[in-house]
Amino acid sequence: RMMGRRPDAEPKPPVKTRNSRKRFRDVDEITDIAAEEAFDGALTESIRARWLFWQELGDLAPELIAPQVNVIYKNIPAWPSDRLAFLTIEREGSTVLATDGLSDPFADDHQGNQGFGLEFFMDIAERPMSEQSRNIAVETLMTVAYNTVARGGMEDLLDEFGVISMEIPESDLPATHLTADGSACILLGAPKADFDTLYIDGPMGDIALISLTLLTGRETNLIRKFGASARAEIAQNLLEAGIGHRTIVGRPSII
Repeated sequence: RMMGRRPDAEPKPPVKTRNSRKRFRDVDEITDIAAEEAFDGALTESIRARWLFWQELGDLAPELIAPQVNVIYKNIPAWPSDRLAFLTIEREGSTVLATDGLSDPFADDHQGNQGFGLEFFMDIAERPMSEQSRNIAVETLMTVAYNTVARGGMEDLLDEFGVISMEIPESDLPATHLTADGSACILLGAPKADFDTLYIDGPMGDIALISLTLLTGRETNLIRKFGASARAEIAQNLLEAGIGHRTIVGRPSII
């Protein structure tokens, strides 16, 4: 006579001995370590890809700009890996300031991602760049970056509208860039920068480079009145004037 459990009997759950509980903990710990190593590797490769791109474009300064975060941003989520930095790249006749961290992988997502998949930059038509222009660029990039973080991205708007504008509060700008109520405005993504490519090949996806171009108060008023058609006209006029995507602090209006 065969002895044993009947086929329809309910199986008993395994008994977790002290050793088995230890093995379960070890598996969890190994999984956590593997996820951390994967994140660290993706972060390192993302930084490396961006730096190699900018080194090809010009003279990349070895030091990062790590600005103090304004209190107005205290309730906005952090950048993907909590890295808040800006790069400086000197080119012939201009200096680029670029965000460095919006396309880092998210620290709490171990499935593989390229953060927000973009970085912003301003190409200031100065070399060397004045302290005033540097402050303007850093504050402008900071404002746009934190707006991007707060809304969870920006590429959807760029894909839908092609070129968008954003009004920003600025206090250190020459009067020509301000409206009567003290606002300034930038174009995002237009005119197109004269780089060989506006995409960086990141380890987990493309990183789009979005230019920011500072406008004059008169140009801002035109956008307020006519919207998309004014943005397109201003972008075209900037190209025809030989200014393109670059920011010339203190320039007269092109309309």
